[in-house]
Amino acid sequence: MKGTAIRLLSAMRRRLIDSPRGFGHPVPAEVFDRDYAAGRWDLLFAAEETPRNRAVADLIAGVAPQPTVLDVGCGSGRLAQLLVPLRPTRYVGVDWSTAALQRAQALGLDGCEFVRGDFETWLPTERFDVVVFNESIGYARDPAMTVRRFFDRLNFSGALIVSYFRSGNHAAIWRRIAVPADPIREFVIHNGRGAIWDIKLLRPRFRAEHSPEWTGHA
Repeated sequence: MKGTAIRLLSAMRRRLIDSPRGFGHPVPAEVFDRDYAAGRWDLLFAAEETPRNRAVADLIAGVAPQPTVLDVGCGSGRLAQLLVPLRPTRYVGVDWSTAALQRAQALGLDGCEFVRGDFETWLPTERFDVVVFNESIGYARDPAMTVRRFFDRLNFSGALIVSYFRSGNHAAIWRRIAVPADPIREFVIHNGRGAIWDIKLLRPRFRAEHSPEWTGHA
């Protein structure tokens, strides 16, 4: 009974306080493991998802020739698959679902590395030309704080790309992300079934000369 009350209070807080303020909704790794193992995320490879994934890939291609790419919340590797023709200098996909990473690795993509990590706490030691949150930023407790953390993993001329499906509190999350980030390019992608995604290429609002929070360098 006590556990039920706690879950109810947590759900009410998320709906009435956190969601309007632009906070995300973390999901336990075991839930993703179960869903990937059951094939519920196979839809990421469906034709309906292709316009969004190709738009993200095109943005990545425009940041730098043969860029270094960090794909945060890479799932089962669909974006990595589309990036292979770009011949990125380096691609690292990170996810905390073991089942998702097993599927990504099974694609056998040359030059692609997949690692397990919780992006709320994990950071790479190296810097990248592009950091991507492809439908994953909504799982961060505080999307704006997460964006700030990964800005610090960009090369000075690099960019962060966020794709986010229009559902739930998407507008509040974008408003929260806008505090530390300047949108450089923005797209709205529609598919044939009425789904809509906002995709934005972002750079830090304050560069190194203005703020110690931005310490990237070429």
